[in-house]
Order: sequence, then C-alpha cells, then structure tokens
Amino acid sequence: MLALVLDRSHACLLEDGRVPEVAVDGPRPLLAVEARFAGLGVDLPSTAGSRGRGDGAGRDFVFVGDRFAAPAGMAWRPLREAGDDAWGLYVACMLGGWEPPVRAIDVWSFGDEPEMASRLAHLVACGEKRVTVGWIAASARSGTPLAYPGGVSVVTDGYGYPRLVLRTAEVRELPFAAIDAATAAGEGEGDLTYEDWRAAHEAYFDAEARRHGLAFDESALISVERFEVLHVVGRADIPPRAVPGESGWASR
Repeated sequence: MLALVLDRSHACLLEDGRVPEVAVDGPRPLLAVEARFAGLGVDLPSTAGSRGRGDGAGRDFVFVGDRFAAPAGMAWRPLREAGDDAWGLYVACMLGGWEPPVRAIDVWSFGDEPEMASRLAHLVACGEKRVTVGWIAASARSGTPLAYPGGVSVVTDGYGYPRLVLRTAEVRELPFAAIDAATAAGEGEGDLTYEDWRAAHEAYFDAEARRHGLAFDESALISVERFEVLHVVGRADIPPRAVPGESGWASR
C-alpha cells in the first residue's frame, strides 16, 4: 500500500524520493498505515481519501494536515517533484479523478483564516468571484508566490482540502488607490460597492501590515489577478445511490 501524506500546501512526505509503502497486515489496511507511522513518532490525521489497489495489496491512502518534522529517511518535497505514484494518487483522491493540464501547480487558499478561505472559495464556485488581489510587499515578506498569466493553481479551504482549480488569465500591478470599482466588483465580496470593498481591504491589509512589520497606504503596490475556473472539486455527475424506501432499497 502507498501512504501519500500532504501538508496544507500539498507538499509530499517522501521516503527515499518515493511515496512511503506499507505492508498489508490483516483485514484493516488503515490500521497498518497508522501503526507504521506511529512507529516513526507520527500521529497521522484522518484520511482525506483512498483508492483500491486491485492487486490484492489493500488500499492506497491520502492524508492532509499541518506539516510536522519529517522522520529520519523522509523529506517534504513539492508535489510536482514527487513522481507518478504521488501524482496519480493525488488526482484520484484529492481532485476526484480530474487531472489538471499541468503538474506545475501552486496550492493556496484565500484570505488569512479558515472561515474566509472557505467563504471566498464558495463565491468562486458559485460564479460570483473572478478577481483576487494581494499586497505584493506582504506576499514577499511571507514567501507567498505571486500569480502569473497562464499559471494553474489548486485553491483549498482553510484546512488544505481542494475546492477549485484555477488558471490565471491576467495579472496587473497597481497602487491600491488606482484600483477601480469594476475591478473591486469582480471580487464578488460584500455588497459589491466600491466603498464596501475599500473598507474591507484596508482593514485586511492593515492587519497584514501589523503581522509583517510593514506600513500600508494608498501607494501600496497590489497584484490584481483575473482568473478562470478550470474545475470545481466534487462537482460531477453523481450516480444514483441506494436509500431506504418503503420496500427494500430505492435509488435516487
């Protein structure tokens, strides 16, 4: 069995450059995976998905959570460097079988806390949000990559679970004061007025300034990204499932 362990940015925990393998041991394959990592001093989070092997070797599992110190012989590596086994398992279990057009993907979430990340991802999935902005100086201070035209990214909720796959269509760099009402409305947030957008973003960037030891004002350079949605994770044709009926099991 394979055990693909991901942090919230979807870096992979690899053993000698490969996805860690676990020997099948008894009728509960997950217990074998948990026991092997417990022996390394790692308490794995709950599973994020699994895939049957079809070769008598049990199931492959995926886990996602906060990064921990890599055990001896293991190391964290970007997903794009993790090989075919990791990529195939990631696509099957994290993206529901939908494969991005490239492996060179970035993984990130909106905002600065789980509720905001989930809410803004929801606005994208519903078609309301097609623009996002970021303060370039704060991104540099935190080590967050900037968007670039044509770049493909997986957007997660605040806990590292994928919600969207986006492709950047356009990037502009503007002073905060030069962002207009049409651009603000493209963010799809609040009541869609320019005044509401300014108030919310001034508060957000002021908080970033305090967090990173910066000073925010009207001249702050902002990255304005317009994107298209390639995939909404989990949005697919769902086959009928059995539910209890008056006589036996019915389908819906």
